[in-house]
Amino acid sequence: METMSRLARTHWFPTSARFALAAIALLPVIFCSVAFAGQPSRDEDAVKVRRVEGPGYVSLFVENRRAYDVTVSLTITARNANVSRIVPEIGVYPGYSRTEAVRVSIPDPTQRWNWRYRFRWTKGNADARHDSNALYLLPFEKGRGFRVCQGYNEWFSHRGPNRYAVDFAMPEGTTICAARAGVVVDLKESSHVGGREKKYAKESNYVSIAHADGTIGEYHHLQSDGVLVEVGQRVAAGQPIARSGNTGYSTLPHLHFGVYSAADAERMQSHLIAFATAQDIITEPRSGRIYTAR
Repeated sequence: METMSRLARTHWFPTSARFALAAIALLPVIFCSVAFAGQPSRDEDAVKVRRVEGPGYVSLFVENRRAYDVTVSLTITARNANVSRIVPEIGVYPGYSRTEAVRVSIPDPTQRWNWRYRFRWTKGNADARHDSNALYLLPFEKGRGFRVCQGYNEWFSHRGPNRYAVDFAMPEGTTICAARAGVVVDLKESSHVGGREKKYAKESNYVSIAHADGTIGEYHHLQSDGVLVEVGQRVAAGQPIARSGNTGYSTLPHLHFGVYSAADAERMQSHLIAFATAQDIITEPRSGRIYTAR
């Protein structure tokens, strides 16, 4: 008897009186962004696995319905069945692709047999290697300066997948520019809400731009109807792409920016990047400091 199961990918996506007063004073500076911002577009319909009957076998096709690459883990459990892999168990599937991944056949139908599969996936290419020589522009207009309200590896939310993300505090409606050239592979601008409660985690507006090395630049918490580009559009470094906002899981108007790739089929990872600023080359943006775009 044949049995089958499908498992959709899981979300991952984080005393003294004098000390207390100091901590309270710092809150407006650092309490502005939370986790989940690196991967808001992992919707249920982006990746599907389809079963297709063939002559003496069954094929499993992985369908990637989005423009960005995805990393998929497709696990097969079988008894008295032959499993032939066309793509490795953990594989990268390009944007807008339909790929035969596995064939399953039954060598002796008279014996009791069964097989099933499950899959998990994450946005991004697990084979991507960030170009360590790449220099990024600050993600706003030349000559403008904004304060960092959360830098690398900070306690509030820049841990795990968001370790190397940066938050810039700025008024809503500020012009956001591409920090590096690439192709727009994902966006959202339909959200009108935001707040400091976790129920807003999926409400962030964003733009995702794929770079030549396979990484993806993520720009989050954008204004409603504030995206200025389209999926598939090629953009240059410094080109306006959106307006900043305060949507999603956020406590004040700001831009969350990071460069990501897939760590595996369940998690994204951020990459340490260097910014070319009007002041200098900055490899570790620090909270409280103002950096000016050049």
